[in-house]
Amino acid sequence: MRQEPWETGEAEARWLGYFIPGCQVLRNRVGATTREQLADAENDLVEIRLAELRANLHVVRRTYDLDHLRALHRVLFQDVYEWAGDIRSVGLEKGGESFCPPANIGQPVAHISEVIAESDRLRKIGDNDLPKKLSYLYDYINYAHPFREGNGRTQREFFDQLLAESERGIAWNLIDKIELHGACHTARAEGDLTGLEALFSRILDDEPAYSYD
Repeated sequence: MRQEPWETGEAEARWLGYFIPGCQVLRNRVGATTREQLADAENDLVEIRLAELRANLHVVRRTYDLDHLRALHRVLFQDVYEWAGDIRSVGLEKGGESFCPPANIGQPVAHISEVIAESDRLRKIGDNDLPKKLSYLYDYINYAHPFREGNGRTQREFFDQLLAESERGIAWNLIDKIELHGACHTARAEGDLTGLEALFSRILDDEPAYSYD
């Protein structure tokens, strides 16, 4: 079986294998050779796939596990990256904070899958307790960070689908990435979920992104 450049060799070789040779731009299907071109193409193509995903509820099985996350990522990023849906083969960090090592990604995701199942897909969680529960789950899934790129978009859609199970939703447009990333960093670096909890308290609503009737 043919192995891709990001799947072979030592850590540095795998890291470089994700990039176009001689260029600090991720390998992509759209022919982008600058980060700006790639970001623009990604935004447009993912929005199209997102519309298709929300129009056809059977595209992805809602199992709320690693297979579910991989399927979401594959659908959303299939036009952009050859490795859409594949677990990353390299370590990642942001702001000095390291995410889960590639070999261990299944562990935090398996844990949140169990918590979701125990809560009957959050149906057992009342509105007052929901921000705290979501903060806990989001912190774990953010730490897992299963993919080389596209984690945030995939995570948000995962939670949109999950909350729709109890006919609730999240108004992601009310916050920006800086605020969300800051709350995630505090949660992981300091073990303090209060920032995430306050954030979710503000943006939870009763307008689900999906209708499962």
